[in-house]
Amino acid sequence: MSKNSQMPPSGIGAPLVVIEPNRQMQQLLRAMLMNYGLRSVRVFAETESAITSMLNDPPSMVLLDWDAGPYGGRNLLKLIRHQKMYPLCLIPIIVMFAEARSRAVESALRLGAQAALVKPISPRTLIQYIDWVAADQRPLKLAGERYVVEGVAEQLDLESEKREQLSEAREYQAQQLAEMDSIQDDVDRILTSTF
Repeated sequence: MSKNSQMPPSGIGAPLVVIEPNRQMQQLLRAMLMNYGLRSVRVFAETESAITSMLNDPPSMVLLDWDAGPYGGRNLLKLIRHQKMYPLCLIPIIVMFAEARSRAVESALRLGAQAALVKPISPRTLIQYIDWVAADQRPLKLAGERYVVEGVAEQLDLESEKREQLSEAREYQAQQLAEMDSIQDDVDRILTSTF
């Protein structure tokens, strides 16, 4: 074990909350975090008891499974980020997904998650993301009644626009190739008929 792996992530105080419905994944995440030096890790199988605990003792960061019940990760994220949930609304949140679904990941980021991870998660990746989020300088800003990470929605909109433009470019390319093939067929027909 390296010297770095025994030190807790910089900027992460105690406690860190993990909301994960799968028992094996709970144990795995706890072991990874404890191995890294975090001694105060509170693990919950569902969102209701987690939110009660967080209201009594706010954590320094939350690792939230998107499918955690009974609220579900989406609804819990919306609840936590509401301005009436101060000071919880400003806590860094990393959302974990069982599978990479781009719409769900985008939704989590638009709702105020600082980062998203897809399981299975390696210890190194988990710690890198925790360190990155702890050092993240992007402020949370109020958008309506909820706090979101400043600039994320705009960046996602730009990416979406870029994907749409690339899709249109591919469509145009396909049309042009079809036209060129048609012209080439006409040329081939003319050439074969003259010989």
